Amino acid sequence: MSVALVTIRKGGTREAMIAATRKLKTVAEKNGAEGLVISQIMVGPDTGQWVIRIGFTDWEAFGKSMQTTSNDPAAHEALAGVDAISEVYRPQFLGHRIEPYATLASG
Repeated sequence: MSVALVTIRKGGTREAMIAATRKLKTVAEKNGAEGLVISQIMVGPDTGQWVIRIGFTDWEAFGKSMQTTSNDPAAHEALAGVDAISEVYRPQFLGHRIEPYATLASG
């Protein structure tokens, strides 16, 4: 089952958030994440907030990555860069299983 760490953040310009999360992505992938995606909420009461999703293959990969990241000065620096321009609005952990399209289409 894949796992995602999702954080919704307030603040920061588009350019600043992209630059900061680019550094965070590099560190996250070095420490075992599958990838990092940033997007922006476009409608509703949270319009303009940033959504950062860091994906992991499973809970074991998530745990190993968190352990490695906690001891990595580059990770602390990258997170501090994101924290300097935005604040955490809502953190979430998501464990989910994504079905292949063929399975969904045949079911």
